[in-house]
Amino acid sequence: MHGKNLHDKLFILFEKFLHNFHHAYINLYEKMTMEEFQMVNIKPSDRVIHIGCGPIPNTLVILAKNIPAIYIGIDRDIQAVEMAREIVKKYNLNIKVEYGDALKYPIKDFDVIIISFGVEPHNKIFERIKNDAKEDARIIYRKQYDFLDFIYGKRSIPEGFKVISEHKRRDMIKSYLLKKYS
Repeated sequence: MHGKNLHDKLFILFEKFLHNFHHAYINLYEKMTMEEFQMVNIKPSDRVIHIGCGPIPNTLVILAKNIPAIYIGIDRDIQAVEMAREIVKKYNLNIKVEYGDALKYPIKDFDVIIISFGVEPHNKIFERIKNDAKEDARIIYRKQYDFLDFIYGKRSIPEGFKVISEHKRRDMIKSYLLKKYS
């Protein structure tokens, strides 16, 4: 099994295991996520979608706690969706979590699109975003630090997108703010 595939499966199991400890998990990531999203400038009128929100939708919870907007998380794992809904309900925040596939879910009305590290099929999802997202959509793309390419495989900025800003998170993830080329 490829290193990235193994990592993805282990990370999903890890998040499902941590489901009961979601407060600590979310608190651990709060400062890092707020630093990361300074480059995005989310406004109250923005519609934000997180593709691959997972069983602990920490990015959405952190953003909704701190920045008013309309938040939706999607995931292809129905068990992750159910677990994420439980967590969102406990926080009583304006977040909707749905079962959804990024290749089919309607994305044309979103102002901010967050793509989790590990979401696949990577190239097809970006092709879909390039074709269907708003021209001025702000896209957050997360990938591993370059020195980890030997484990996860080399990932580059997808064609048709330009880097507006970059943020290096402390968890070995680089976060890019992308826009579509006009």
